[in-house]
Amino acid sequence: MAELINDLDGLRTAQQELFYDLEDAAAVIGWSVVELATLAADGALPKQAAALKKVCELLAAQQGKLTGYAQEVKQERISRSEVKSKL
Repeated sequence: MAELINDLDGLRTAQQELFYDLEDAAAVIGWSVVELATLAADGALPKQAAALKKVCELLAAQQGKLTGYAQEVKQERISRSEVKSKL
């Protein structure tokens, strides 16, 4: 197992960068859905609660798409040829 953990601090390939970016975005969206759902349940006015629930539904749908794209990247069905520089 230890041999699998070596050399993880090197540069990522463009493909790895895309995969991790998609996974990170999906995780942030998932966290946002949980937080917004909590706000909607914690004494929000009915109109506000309905709006927050709708936002949660939309974000959850986007999270599903990003998760699917990340899996396609992992399976090499989607690829990126170069890493974009981070500014």
